[in-house]
Amino acid sequence: MSTTIDRRRLPLNSLRAFEAAARHMSFTRAAEALGVTQSAVSRHVLNLEEVVGVALFDRRGSMLALTDSGQYLLSHVTPSFDRLIKALDGIQGQDRGGMLRIALPPSFAFRWASPIIEACRSEGNIRVEIETPYEMVDLDHTNHDVAVVFSRPKATSEVMDLLWMEELTLICRPDQVEGMGEPDLNEMLKRHAVVHVRNAGGRHSAWRHFLREMGMDININDGLVFDTAHLALEFVMREGGLIVADRHLAHDDIEAGRLVAPFEGTSESGFGYFMLFRPEDMQREAVQFFRRRMVERFANATRQSA
Repeated sequence: MSTTIDRRRLPLNSLRAFEAAARHMSFTRAAEALGVTQSAVSRHVLNLEEVVGVALFDRRGSMLALTDSGQYLLSHVTPSFDRLIKALDGIQGQDRGGMLRIALPPSFAFRWASPIIEACRSEGNIRVEIETPYEMVDLDHTNHDVAVVFSRPKATSEVMDLLWMEELTLICRPDQVEGMGEPDLNEMLKRHAVVHVRNAGGRHSAWRHFLREMGMDININDGLVFDTAHLALEFVMREGGLIVADRHLAHDDIEAGRLVAPFEGTSESGFGYFMLFRPEDMQREAVQFFRRRMVERFANATRQSA
């Protein structure tokens, strides 16, 4: 019959030793990281295995491998330690409620974030730190309070709010369609260079989606490739070329006449931009302010570009 571990006897030192050993896959390197002896790490891990009643490591000579139970425990221990560190950081010399660490995709940060960030600073009196990771799928193993991610819709334990679903369309400079009357994509492809954005679906995925929607069987493999939509759109705006990109990202440039979307048709890629929050952070005033401003901003933006 299993028994519940008493919180008063929670083996925190053993859990620290286990997490370090699992992270480094070595008792020796774990000991160096924790500033203790190898025998101390080994002793703590053995103690933890006695407490839970199962083996956490498969010991093969000097090699370590996690058992299924070890993998399961690690998936809970590491996020728990990360959240404890985040909480301690948050109260160390500052009011946690007035601080936001935000992760944003690079193109989103360049093209959409400035008004929201300024509102957080000037209206919400919130201190803001921003990072722009190229790939981020959740808030696990991070110290960020909130994030915007480019993702397919998915089930998650985090709060996931849709900002908009990506709508792909052809975008170019206005002068590239002048005098054409009705835009002719075949003719445009003969005249102008093709620009790609490398993304989750591959470097040619946006063009494939759009051409399929247009009913055109064309294989486009050549062209200039950028790693962010922002850089690709900036290049097209200055140097010319044809890009298939999300019309929402290009909304302000289209409104200002710097770029045009000559075809009415759009193609949905299945990806979108989502806000992510931890459920336990939803009552923080800074998080509520950021979320409210984002909802207001993108309700208006998507409606205007529809």
